[in-house]
Amino acid sequence: MPRDELVRRMVGRRIAEFIPKHPAAPGRVVLRVEALSLRDRGGRAWLVREASLRLRAGEIVGLAGLLGSGNSELLGAIFGRYGRPDAGTIHVADRRLEPPTPREALRRGVALLTNDRKTSGLVLPMSVLHNLSLAALARCQRFGLLHGSSEWRLCEPLVRRLNIGAPAWHGAVSTLSGGNQQKVVLARWLLTEPRVLLLDEPTRGIDVAAKADIYASLNELTASGLGVLLISSELSELLALSDRVLVMHRGRIVAEFPREGATQENVMRAAMGG
Repeated sequence: MPRDELVRRMVGRRIAEFIPKHPAAPGRVVLRVEALSLRDRGGRAWLVREASLRLRAGEIVGLAGLLGSGNSELLGAIFGRYGRPDAGTIHVADRRLEPPTPREALRRGVALLTNDRKTSGLVLPMSVLHNLSLAALARCQRFGLLHGSSEWRLCEPLVRRLNIGAPAWHGAVSTLSGGNQQKVVLARWLLTEPRVLLLDEPTRGIDVAAKADIYASLNELTASGLGVLLISSELSELLALSDRVLVMHRGRIVAEFPREGATQENVMRAAMGG
């Protein structure tokens, strides 16, 4: 069966409708990275070298590259996952991110969805509801204690918006399908009300219908002014969603393509050092 027809039967839409991309109207710069360099924990090898980029409100910028190119490490460094980088600066809305820690990044409106939901995205034994609210506990507390009804009122709009299906909100998140688990992680970060969303493989290992829900959400988020840095190993997905594509090779950003010039051939040539 042709792929287009297979997708239509699974989600009720053809591929052209399956990854809708509305034209971006980029606003002001919400993230600026200047000459960022990062070594591994032993200090022997460079993970990221002199990476510079700008991300505007309402824009999706794709980060392409082969496995080990440094794109995941670049997102982690922006979020403060590795502590202070060896060189370079990060600015969120014209203010330097200092100190570069996850706590400070969240406070300044930067959120990171990692590429492995089971090990670094979810607390599997905890309930679906608690996983949803985990990054925004201050918004559902009373006198320092978690308030159940406030927690649900906070989470419920995003549950509907992302079409998260769960048999029991107080059941373990591990009981959900992969697609619904991924939507729980995405919803959790959206509850922090970010201005910059770092997405590392947001559709890896999920079903086609869940992908369609996430694609639709990305369009809504960028239309509302959110800036997105996106990594996807599915090159066709990355090209369809991105307004610009940056290509990394051995820790460096080696090429930039506008949406019209970002073909699979051009991106792969740059990713392989051409």
